[in-house]
Amino acid sequence: MKHSTHNALALLASLLAVSLIVSALRQRRLSAGPPRRAPPIRVGFVGNSFTYYNDLPGVLSRATGVAVDACTRGGASLASLLRDGGDGTGLAAVRFAKAALARARGADASKKRAAEAEATEAQRIADATNKVDVPAAARDLRAFLGDVQRDVVVVQDFSRGPIKNRDEGVSALRTLAPLLREARVVVLYSTWAYDNALTRADDDLRDTTAMARGLQEGYEEYARALQAAGVETIAIAPVGAAFELVREADEARWRSLFARDGYHPSPAGTYLAARVIHLTISTALRDKGGAEIAWHEDDGPADLADAARRACEARV
Repeated sequence: MKHSTHNALALLASLLAVSLIVSALRQRRLSAGPPRRAPPIRVGFVGNSFTYYNDLPGVLSRATGVAVDACTRGGASLASLLRDGGDGTGLAAVRFAKAALARARGADASKKRAAEAEATEAQRIADATNKVDVPAAARDLRAFLGDVQRDVVVVQDFSRGPIKNRDEGVSALRTLAPLLREARVVVLYSTWAYDNALTRADDDLRDTTAMARGLQEGYEEYARALQAAGVETIAIAPVGAAFELVREADEARWRSLFARDGYHPSPAGTYLAARVIHLTISTALRDKGGAEIAWHEDDGPADLADAARRACEARV
């Protein structure tokens, strides 16, 4: 009898201990709250209309889920952005929409429909952008880079700056280097040679191959300047090289990458730029021990996605 009582008490004690352990674990789990989601990767863009045309930051964000913001101004170089400041993403999109509407109003009859379609799309982008980024007054570039900790900063100079005013670009980057060092990765957005069948470019920029090569060499010098200034991880996004791959395969397709002025990107050109920048960022973060960033959108032109992949692989 005593033996049975002892066993029962032992069993009761064991059950009580288990109950206390389960209760403690449950309480710990409840106090910890729901599992925390990793914050999105933050990408800041610095540039001009080659960045805000067709909302390049937004294209990247919608396809990958990264958080984006921008400091841009039409026609700006890195030096002038440093001096005069830039606009937020929203104000840039509004400005582009107004310019597109003005072009549509002034277009002749043969181009009226295409110009009106461009204006409508620009207004749609401006409306969508400003739901999350209210237009603001021009802001200081140093403040933009210093106010928020970003994983990646994408930097773009004036479209011919790396050829015509390379020393000025190098000087601006040296000034910005202490702020750029705060990002895990700095991406140099290497842009494209113009479609000179449409532009009125300077004579020394009319050779498309030579201009593409000059831009590439300029951005490589920018990378060396940043490295010498202590920026640890610099990656060049070879957007211009991707444009050249398209041109080599099909000149008509290459021309479809441009807006009607022969300088700025069409929506297809912006898509190609976004794919190159995505691959560049993803590879750089992976090499630093982070996870690769997936591109979730799968409805873009396959030939442009392939050109982006080949251009990035050629830089490895």
